[in-house]
Amino acid sequence: MKLLASVVFGLGLLMATTAHADTVTQTVYEGTIGKSPVVVELRSATVKGKTVYIGQYYYTRYRTLISLKASGTALTFQEHPGCFVGPDCPVTGTLTLIPAPAGLTGTWTARGKKASLPVTLTKNVTRSLTSTLSLTQPGDLYAVDDTLNQGRGELARNDPFRARRVNQNNVYGPEISAGQIAYRTVTDKATGVHYLQLTRHPDPAVLAKVNATLDIERFFRVENALDCLSQTGFVGAGTTGGFEDFSDKVVYVSSSLMAVESAGSTYCGGAHPSNSWGITMYDLKRGGYLNADQLLNLYVTPPGWAPGDERPETPAFQKLKAKLSPQSPWFVGDRSIPECLADDVGYDYQTSFNDKGLVFSRSDLPHVMGACMGIYYVVPYAELKALWRPEAKTYFSGL
Repeated sequence: MKLLASVVFGLGLLMATTAHADTVTQTVYEGTIGKSPVVVELRSATVKGKTVYIGQYYYTRYRTLISLKASGTALTFQEHPGCFVGPDCPVTGTLTLIPAPAGLTGTWTARGKKASLPVTLTKNVTRSLTSTLSLTQPGDLYAVDDTLNQGRGELARNDPFRARRVNQNNVYGPEISAGQIAYRTVTDKATGVHYLQLTRHPDPAVLAKVNATLDIERFFRVENALDCLSQTGFVGAGTTGGFEDFSDKVVYVSSSLMAVESAGSTYCGGAHPSNSWGITMYDLKRGGYLNADQLLNLYVTPPGWAPGDERPETPAFQKLKAKLSPQSPWFVGDRSIPECLADDVGYDYQTSFNDKGLVFSRSDLPHVMGACMGIYYVVPYAELKALWRPEAKTYFSGL
């Protein structure tokens, strides 16, 4: 998939410098061009006493990103819709801005035209981003996003510009109650992209934390759909990429955790569609994600371990996994594809919980193995006695 926000990074733009910038300032404005509502992002950095700019904006009705290239005069930009200012990118207009008490004012002029539209922008939020990269061109002001160690959905949630783009005109489905917990589907009206949101939880603080985590997936899908929709020139462009067709099912929910099974197939250019299936667990006691290893003693953490490093399995977990076979009473998988059951598949299981026990599944497999994604085993809770961590008692009553 061609991701518009990442294409900027390597482009050759004007006002290049060779100095290192410690801080990139991001300012988000909301206002109008003519009578049309817009959201504008400008990024700036001071290098050797000179302020360099780059930006982008979108009309809230369409949400297609329009890149802004500084033309050499402070706060004067040439716009390049749907194209990040490469040599073949057309210039469609000029945005000329000046500071105003509440934000910025100015004019927008279409290329080749004399008449201009008035621009009024109110400053909404400003934040500073620490740059760990040496700035050599204004496009590098976006490269700071690559150093934040966040996934695309997390960036959209935390970035005030991206968050506005992916979180407007939502449609809310009916509330589904599960004891003290209730949830609903939130759908982006324009694209049809959707995901889940909690509506009721005994602890308001945890409710907010869980919803912030749920938003990561929804924002990821919406942003991808909008970017795919705004592109042209190749098969898959101009569509929402299939992100609106994901199915999401709550397969387990208690007062402590919620497991959501999601499946979909997306395509926005490339050799083949991207098929996905998986179960995500959410921590309803503390907020955020939950993985089975937090409650079960599945892996050993050796000295010097760092996130991303592999961890060896505990002897108890190895003993349990040795009992997993299609002949075991725990097998619930599909026998119709023998190659998925071979001993040399080469891809390990993911673990989650449902109302019966510990679930072993395979997800995020290569395209040619997409048919092998799904649940293979469900190990009853009674078989997990040797694996429970002490904190599991707060998540499962009766342990």
